[in-house]
Amino acid sequence: MNVKPVIERELRVQARQSFTYVLRMVGVTTLLFVCFYFAATEGFIPEFGSKLFGYINFTLFCSVWILVPPLAADCISREKREGTLGLLFLTPLKARDIVLAKGLVHGLRAFTLWLAVLPVMTIPFLIGGVTWQEAVTCGLVNFSSICWALAAGVMASATGKVWLRCLLMAYILAAFFFTLFGYINGISIIGTVGNYSPFFRTRSFSTISTEGVISMGLYYATDFGGSWGPLLALIPPKGHSAWLWCQGGVALVSLIALLIVIRIAALRLRQGWQDKPPSKQQVKMEKIFCTPVLWVGFLQRWMRRKLERNPIGWLEQRTWSGRVVTWGWFAMMISLYSAALTEGFHRGIQVLQQFMACLLIAGVTVSAAGSFRRERETGVLELLLVSPITEAQIITGRLRGLWGQFLPAMVMLLAIWMYFGTMINQRVDFESIRLYGLAFLTMPVIGLYFSLRRSNFISSFLFTLLLGLLLPMGIRAVIGFLSNVLFGFGGYGFRYSESDSYLDMILYLFLRLIESTAFISLWQGVVAVMLGRRLYRDLASRNFPFEKALT
Repeated sequence: MNVKPVIERELRVQARQSFTYVLRMVGVTTLLFVCFYFAATEGFIPEFGSKLFGYINFTLFCSVWILVPPLAADCISREKREGTLGLLFLTPLKARDIVLAKGLVHGLRAFTLWLAVLPVMTIPFLIGGVTWQEAVTCGLVNFSSICWALAAGVMASATGKVWLRCLLMAYILAAFFFTLFGYINGISIIGTVGNYSPFFRTRSFSTISTEGVISMGLYYATDFGGSWGPLLALIPPKGHSAWLWCQGGVALVSLIALLIVIRIAALRLRQGWQDKPPSKQQVKMEKIFCTPVLWVGFLQRWMRRKLERNPIGWLEQRTWSGRVVTWGWFAMMISLYSAALTEGFHRGIQVLQQFMACLLIAGVTVSAAGSFRRERETGVLELLLVSPITEAQIITGRLRGLWGQFLPAMVMLLAIWMYFGTMINQRVDFESIRLYGLAFLTMPVIGLYFSLRRSNFISSFLFTLLLGLLLPMGIRAVIGFLSNVLFGFGGYGFRYSESDSYLDMILYLFLRLIESTAFISLWQGVVAVMLGRRLYRDLASRNFPFEKALT
């Protein structure tokens, strides 16, 4: 087979990357944190294993859809940028062989992540309450998810060349495939298990909407809260076989869909692997939609002022795509709040506020984690370090550029949050506003440090998320669990009185600090200061790898 040498080459490349092993450790650590959080809130009670198994499967399911598309989004586009794709076509390899080899290797990479977390998934079996049907369903559902997520990444990588555009396209395709997977799983459950379950017997394709089918399919794919156990308990043994056949059919459809996407990606790769000048239609469309026509003089003066005051930040907004990021978030905020205000906005406004704040912080973290990646690939970072610009100007300029990209959306979010707080319940949630406001200031600093130290975007993003958010949340859970186990109270369950000693007062204040959101903000501030100083020292001493970032 011509594809065998390419598979061996890719396996060696992935085996030499430390991130391959870091990813497994992060996956195991995340599931262990889920188990510890479950023990702190629910306790390891017999017959509660099904519920814990549901939380673990939900975490693994979300991890697949979040991590697999970006892992495969640069497998072919990197060959285009480095000029090695043409060398592959000089061999007897065909476009189908290249895409198949890349997809198979990254599929094995995702499968090893599932194997690494397999020992953690045995904990619910030791607790009790998990059946073998749930274990088989978990394997089939995650196999289907890997197929769909891998298809999104491979298709995006075969279509584009620029890493950021491939990443964006991968997540767009993943969102579409995620919805399609939910619909296929939903109609399979209704059509197959409906004859055995009283819950599905009253439902048919004519009485349930498309949104309901998708929601049902995704809900029973995640097993959130242990939903498989009660469902299998309601249906007879024949229904259990029908359930497994249903999930097996969905897995087979997912595999066929992956093969079809690989075929389509091979056709796109064979047609567009060479660099070609933009067509007349592309030039016309870019001129119509991407060329400024209003206040051109004002825009030129504004960009010239940015170049003079902050040349590093100017690099982030010198192109129309960089400015789209700034005003795209602002437009999304306006659209979502306009939709929320049309009818019944007071019922779900708090959930919308939390969701938008988390989404915005995630966007800032992603931009910061990949900040220095482009400069390291193109060699611009070396030129900046030998230019008259100092290391402090590089750091502050990039931070100001990152904050400036998301500042309009963040200001609008916090302002509307305060307005709705006074309008609905006459109380402003200053605690949440402070939490997200300080995270907006500190997370870019943490992400900027790891974007320089780590050669891989995914590892940079995961380390930023781990050190900035997951670790303080884990410390809060551990301290709360230990205070309940050892002392029988938490910070909010214990009240200090005059008869207590100073030690009790200090312990009470400590627990109140740990259990409040101020602890997360304090942690992020301290970590941002420490990593900011280390970032300056590393830039000044050139203590970081100069090789090109790999994925």
